[in-house]
Amino acid sequence: MSSDRDAAMRQWNKEKSHFVELLDLHLVSVEHGRAVMRMPYRHEISNGTGAVHGGAIVSLCDTTFYLALASIYGRDQDTTTVSLQCSFLAPARPPHDLIAEATVLRSGRRICYGEVHVRSGEELVAHATLNFLNTYPEEKRVP
Repeated sequence: MSSDRDAAMRQWNKEKSHFVELLDLHLVSVEHGRAVMRMPYRHEISNGTGAVHGGAIVSLCDTTFYLALASIYGRDQDTTTVSLQCSFLAPARPPHDLIAEATVLRSGRRICYGEVHVRSGEELVAHATLNFLNTYPEEKRVP
């Protein structure tokens, strides 16, 4: 992503995936090795108890961390989630939107590691640790 915040925001809004649109994820800020996203609370992403479904929270974590990585490597770098461990600490109940803050803790050539904190209002509702793998065209298998 561009280091220019406004350009990064415009690029994100132009290129976001259909799944990101479905979850209504919004990029709040991005800087080198960090990203913040917001997911509005909506009834459509809640579980039977009225809290935000864990799968939606995990998707928020995965997407936010990807953008933190893109701030280092650029959006053209192929990368994939290798592992994502999410601990749910409290239910994410209305009326608060969820705010996810991702930080890249290690950015190697191949393996990248970091964490995401998710808050609902002032309450920490989830914490995730992630490993991503950077891949390169010359490594792709030919069928």
